[in-house]
Amino acid sequence: MSMSFINEIEQSVKILNQGKSLLYPTDTVWGLGCDPFNIQAVKKIYKIKNRKLFKPMIILVENINRLHDLITFIPNKLMKLLEQNINKPMTIIYDNPRKIISNCIFIKHDKTLAIRITMDTFCYNLIKNLDKPLISTSANLSGDPTPKSFSEIHPSILNKIDYAVNFRRQEKSMYNESSIIKLVSNQITILR
Repeated sequence: MSMSFINEIEQSVKILNQGKSLLYPTDTVWGLGCDPFNIQAVKKIYKIKNRKLFKPMIILVENINRLHDLITFIPNKLMKLLEQNINKPMTIIYDNPRKIISNCIFIKHDKTLAIRITMDTFCYNLIKNLDKPLISTSANLSGDPTPKSFSEIHPSILNKIDYAVNFRRQEKSMYNESSIIKLVSNQITILR
C-alpha cells in the first residue's frame, strides 16, 4: 500500500471518530458515510442528502465476522450465495438485527437492516481500522441521479461534507449499484 493510501485511511478514521461526515469511494459509487453509532453524525448525513429520516441507509462491513456482530443468524444458503458472488457487490436486507444497532434511525420500521460486505480495498481497510461498521449512502441529493464518478457529485454535497477522500477521484465506478437481496424468516428474495 502506498503512503498516500495509508494517509487517507488514517485521516478518514480520524474524521469518523470525531463524529464527522466522510465522502469516500466504495465498491459501487462514491458514498457518504459516518459512524453508525453516532446519531448526530447519522442525522447530518440525512441533512446533507436532504433525505427523509424514514428512508434507511445501508451499513458496510469488511468481513463475515463483522456481519456476525450485527446479525444473529445467517443461514447456510445465504452464506453459499455470498461465497458464490464474492466479486459482485451484494446488499442483503436482514430482519431482526442485534440490539447493538437497533436504536439507530436507519433501521426500517419493519426491523430490517441492509448490510453489504465490501469488496473494495479502500473500504475494507477503512472499516478494519475504524473497527466498526460504516454508514453508506450514495453521494447525491435525495431524488437526484446517483453520480458515477467524483466529478459528478453535486457542489452542495461537496460543500456540506466534513472530508472528501483524496483517492480514486478520476475513476468511474465499475458497478453503479449492488444487487439487493432480502432475507426474512430464512426466505431469500432477490429485489434487484
